[in-house]
Amino acid sequence: MPLEIFKAPSFLTVLLVVLLNYMAVGTLIWYQVLWLQEVWNWSPLQFAVGWTPFVICATAAACLAAWLVPRMAAQWILAIGTCTILVSNALMATVPVSQSYWAQVFPSVVLFSFCPDFVYTAGQIIASNSVRRHQQGIAGSIIGTLNLYGNSLGLGFASTIEVQSAKRSGSQIMGYRSALYFGVAISAIALILDVGFVRLVKDNREGWGEEDRLRIEEIELAQYAEASGANPRIVAERL
Repeated sequence: MPLEIFKAPSFLTVLLVVLLNYMAVGTLIWYQVLWLQEVWNWSPLQFAVGWTPFVICATAAACLAAWLVPRMAAQWILAIGTCTILVSNALMATVPVSQSYWAQVFPSVVLFSFCPDFVYTAGQIIASNSVRRHQQGIAGSIIGTLNLYGNSLGLGFASTIEVQSAKRSGSQIMGYRSALYFGVAISAIALILDVGFVRLVKDNREGWGEEDRLRIEEIELAQYAEASGANPRIVAERL
């Protein structure tokens, strides 16, 4: 990863915002499963049916995120995704022990389905626009890495909070709620950072810029010369 990428405006803040979002996502996935199967005693089949809206809405979210890219600044796409996971965690944290699936769990599943696509799309846009075109693949890989690390890191913190809260209160359900409130808190921090410090205009560009095209040609010539043992200047003149 070129070091200059970290000097780009808003880039480090975006990385933190994306990481916090995926930490909240990992927390919600795990504790929603625990709540439905351990507290409400759902079978795995019932859980699969209950999560059917996620498949449908996540597919729609991917299309909507792509549609929003040229129409809305990336930080606002990121903010929408952050709001969805914040509200989703809050809904699960406040679910009564005896309640209908449709009251809070269903909207939590629907809202949660929008977060990964919106956050991933916005993060990829900001990462890609922070570097030259030939470095975009490397920059984009950071967002994928944060996805994996964020899910596991968030769950590590949340499970620690769950265990300690359950010990102090003597209630496993209170432990689940505390872990979900942790998801709410880190989502709120991510939203504040995004709205307050991330700035990027909407992406209306199409095709390759002249500067990027010339730079890619230089890299290709250098690689060809290195592979063949030829002088880069002679290769450029012949081509």
